[in-house]
Amino acid sequence: MMTPAPVLADYLGRDKTIALEERIVRRDKNDQIFRRSLAAQYLQRFREQGDIGDVARAQEMAEQSIALQPQLNTAARMALASAYLNYHNFHAALASEKLAYAAEHNPAALTQEASILMELGKYAAAENILKHPPTARAQNPAWNAVQVRYEELTGHLADARALLAQIIPSIDANLYEPAYDRSWFHMRAAQLAFEAGDDAAAQREFSESLKIFPTNYMALLWQARMYRAHKQWQLALDAAKRSANLYPIPQVLGYEADSERALGDLRAASETDALILAEQKLFNVQGVNDRLLANYFAQRHVHLDDALRAAQDDYRKRGDEIYADDTMAWVLATTGDWRQARIYAIRATRWNTQDSEVQYHAGVIALHMGKIEEGKRRLGSALAANPEFDAFDADDARSKLATLSKV
Repeated sequence: MMTPAPVLADYLGRDKTIALEERIVRRDKNDQIFRRSLAAQYLQRFREQGDIGDVARAQEMAEQSIALQPQLNTAARMALASAYLNYHNFHAALASEKLAYAAEHNPAALTQEASILMELGKYAAAENILKHPPTARAQNPAWNAVQVRYEELTGHLADARALLAQIIPSIDANLYEPAYDRSWFHMRAAQLAFEAGDDAAAQREFSESLKIFPTNYMALLWQARMYRAHKQWQLALDAAKRSANLYPIPQVLGYEADSERALGDLRAASETDALILAEQKLFNVQGVNDRLLANYFAQRHVHLDDALRAAQDDYRKRGDEIYADDTMAWVLATTGDWRQARIYAIRATRWNTQDSEVQYHAGVIALHMGKIEEGKRRLGSALAANPEFDAFDADDARSKLATLSKV
């Protein structure tokens, strides 16, 4: 058994490191090495602090580094790809990764390429890459993390969890593993545990993730989602507020508003709803929150024209990606276009993902289209994976199945 190493609190010195490298870059207009290093630092600070401006700064530094050294500059091209990815410019990100890999056959570039292919719904192409892992795969947590995502999306949730459980001890034992990255792996374990209905493991992994990196806003968001699903409204509100104070995206603000409503604070809920509408205009940089806005509006049956536009924009960027299809399906269903919703629901479930929300949406749509047996099967699958996958949808799935059992 590996012994966990002390946490490397590198994030505490991030601002100082960036300030130092910024001074070096200002002094030397021809230094491509520190420019690509600074790009990587900006990206890491974005992950840690949620300042979307750091993505633009990373893109600028990566582009300058590449301009100074167009050839054999894999690190800069990978940083540029990461910046594009954060802006949901998936095709540009993929092109940058392909250039990075072609230059030096760097396994890290190939790893990111497989990940981006999945963001574009190109699962077969991603699988072709993942079939040929690097020889040192056991020491390549990034590769394994992408493999975990592939298994999760393609209906092998248990395999995804098992692989992640193999990875985490080596991550924790690495004295030089950045705190955020280490926290991220535990967050992923918590997400998968929640998806599988393993509440004890999910809670344990969320706690570990936040112990390692207390301001991991994504871990707080997912923890809020779990508490919301269990109708633990005060806990959901506390986690959602902590996350939103760090990075106020529509998803977590929605959890905050739902919790406030459930706790009877209708004024606060109304104010949070208004904030989400403001965020739609102010925070949705380059459309990165299109899907989150679409889902928020569709879940609450409000602003459905905006929801459809946002879902369509997200779909145009991604194509037949599972969650782009699922979002289109559910938004169309809420607008009453069940026939078109059915087309997207079939696409969303073609890889047999076990995500309860995806199965629930497809099940409801199937029932509306007269596909009773399929609808029952999908609603049953949603509840079998996680009986408490959502505060409202899980109850609705049970109610629909109970009604159908009497027919």
